[in-house]
Amino acid sequence: MKSIKLIFFCTLVYISSNAQSDNTYQSLVAQASLFHLQKNPKKAAQLYEKAFEIQQPDALTAYKAAGIYSLNQDSEKAFKYLKISLSAGWNESNWLLFDPYFDYLKTNNSEKWREIETLAISQQKQYEKTLKLPALRKEINLMCLNDQKLRYKKSQNKDENLIKIIDQQINEADSFNLIQARKIVKKYGWPKLSDIGKGGQNNLWLIVQHADQDVLFQKKALTEMEKLIDIKELNMDNYAFLYDRVQCNLNYKQLYGTQVNWSGNGEASGFRPMIREDSANERREKMGLEPLEIYSLVYGFSYQPLDSKESAKRESIYNSQVKELLDNAKRAYSVKEFQKTYNNYNTASTFLGGMSNNDNFEAAILFSKIAKVDKDEKYKGIALDFLDLLYLRGKLKKNQLLKQSDFKILYQEQRWIDLLKRLD
Repeated sequence: MKSIKLIFFCTLVYISSNAQSDNTYQSLVAQASLFHLQKNPKKAAQLYEKAFEIQQPDALTAYKAAGIYSLNQDSEKAFKYLKISLSAGWNESNWLLFDPYFDYLKTNNSEKWREIETLAISQQKQYEKTLKLPALRKEINLMCLNDQKLRYKKSQNKDENLIKIIDQQINEADSFNLIQARKIVKKYGWPKLSDIGKGGQNNLWLIVQHADQDVLFQKKALTEMEKLIDIKELNMDNYAFLYDRVQCNLNYKQLYGTQVNWSGNGEASGFRPMIREDSANERREKMGLEPLEIYSLVYGFSYQPLDSKESAKRESIYNSQVKELLDNAKRAYSVKEFQKTYNNYNTASTFLGGMSNNDNFEAAILFSKIAKVDKDEKYKGIALDFLDLLYLRGKLKKNQLLKQSDFKILYQEQRWIDLLKRLD
């Protein structure tokens, strides 16, 4: 028994040591990514160097590091990590050929760059032979590439008139990409890894992830993704990110902690509210995501995991705040202080998962009643906001609306007419 215990103890020490090294590596890469976004290549390079002393980078991390070294005009290391990236499986040659991070290499080391180009193109062609739908992958990748070209062009310009033109081009590209993405999902469902590869799935996901103006399409894409989970044909971190995005767009709490509160300059102030935050890291691990305390570093803030007691305490405080706002709103309504009613409900609606479906429907009725006696259009507007949310959640029926007499004040509103049509 003693020898078995000794072996077990040694195994635990080994696992713990590996886990600690892995966390240090992930932390350094996460911090490097933040400096990458903040256009501080020197600091990013220092952190990548420390990380790579612990662990050899994967294809994507090596590719990012190569770009940073190119920005630092360090040709030797830039080419070194490009080769590591390609040998580890990087096969996005179209992006590589465009990537402005490598302009220094293209200009000052043209012969070596041509070697990299040739290798990348050849590698991509070989990879495409292993896929069932290589043409679809190419279509998706080019959509994403054109999108990124425009955004890069905007970031490099300071002329306000030119920026307005580029913004219009971005809007047109986004609209085109969304239309094409809808067609793809309608025809193929969510394309499998064996159809378009991980890169193809990533790029399609990016288009859908940014389609916040069409939450129903995001929900449809998510449903199609779910069909691939059991057959292991899905990039699971894409699923986790889109699931949280949809949850937040429907004003629910997120599950995996992928969504943050942005504060500017590529940084965030913290995570958006989560369901059972104390078990979020367990859910993330199942999706192949790094722990929240590592992920937070990508956005420039630190995070300390919660235990079940602290999580429950925070949730209780959160729910109490919402309840107080709703109670205040109803009291204000009872004494005809309609602006206070509006302010309290409006604030309560910003708490993810704070208001139930019934709360939202009651609020729509209440503001319709207010709209009968106060002609300020905002009361009709907020009533329709609550109804639109319920529609997007799939929690609204046409007969439910028509039998509620208080909604008659909304009958001439175009949003009401459109809502009824969608419910047919």
